[in-house]
This record gives sequence, structure tokens and C-alpha cells, in this order.
Amino acid sequence: MGKVFTGFGYWDVGAWIIFFIVAAAYVLWLRYQGRQDYKKGTEQDEIYWSGNETPEDGEGLTVPASSAYWGFRKALEPFYDRLVGMHTGVASDILGYYVVVVAFMAAIILLV
Repeated sequence: MGKVFTGFGYWDVGAWIIFFIVAAAYVLWLRYQGRQDYKKGTEQDEIYWSGNETPEDGEGLTVPASSAYWGFRKALEPFYDRLVGMHTGVASDILGYYVVVVAFMAAIILLV
């Protein structure tokens, strides 16, 4: 295979093909390193729901975001409190904040 000139230099098509073949071989090898004793349709197939029995109808399987990200929200609580205080729900206010932040960032980029 030949080399291709892209305007940014030359690259070898064969090298990329070899790279993808090696990468695919590595991914397949890594996949086959998994456990071989998995049995579909047994207790191993059940989801883990904090040690509780899973409901049959699936109605109670939802986990609210406040529970799923509790630690994250607790760590950033002062930041979220300020954001909630600023939030009005009006789209033009949010767009105004966006324009101000982008202008501020552009000024920093141009000055530095």
C-alpha cells in the first residue's frame, strides 16, 4: 500500500490497518479473559438492588437522581445553592448568563 498526502503530511495506510488489527486482537483477548462460569437464566442474571428483593413488576426499580448522586450533590452543596438562587426559569436570563460567560472567556483568551 502507498502513502497518502493529506496536506498535513504523509501517513501510511498499511500502518493504520496493522494498528486496527492489533487493537482488535487485544480487545478480543481481553474479552475472553472474563469468567467462564456465568450461567444465563440463573441467580447470576438478577440485578443487584442493594440486597433487597427485586419487585417482579419493575415498578419500584427506579432510583431518583437525588439518591444516585447524593454524595456528589452533598460535596457541591454550596455551589448548587448559589445556582438554585440564581435560577429564575426564564430562558432569556439563562441566555444572558451564557453570553456574559462567553464574552468573559473570549476576553481572557484574547488578553493571554
